Amino acid sequence: MTDVDNRPIEGEIVREVHLKVSPKYATIDVIPKEDGEKNDTNFPHNLHNAAELFLRVGMVTNAERLKDCTEKMMNLYAENPDGRTGMKIGKASICWSCGHCGIPKDYDEKNNNSVGPCFNCGEM
Repeated sequence: MTDVDNRPIEGEIVREVHLKVSPKYATIDVIPKEDGEKNDTNFPHNLHNAAELFLRVGMVTNAERLKDCTEKMMNLYAENPDGRTGMKIGKASICWSCGHCGIPKDYDEKNNNSVGPCFNCGEM
């Protein structure tokens, strides 16, 4: 926030953040949960929108974590996984508390349940 003269308000930390994300993020859909997210007009439609939302509300660390997790996934796909390496495949979740994007901690491949505690912070 700034006062009328466009000066920072005393005690406020002002910083400019630039987070470059690939345009590919816009091709990865974010599917809202039925419990309110679905009707929220501000809900992000894709990972690019999710990173923007984190930045807009000042959750820079979350935006950076989302980017890091997504980059790891993109790099994994670019390296053509061999199919023998132990990894879980399924629908990932975004943790709105910490920004982690990935398979939940208790993911069950048989039931394809993408709702569960965050693998990073444990939040639901």
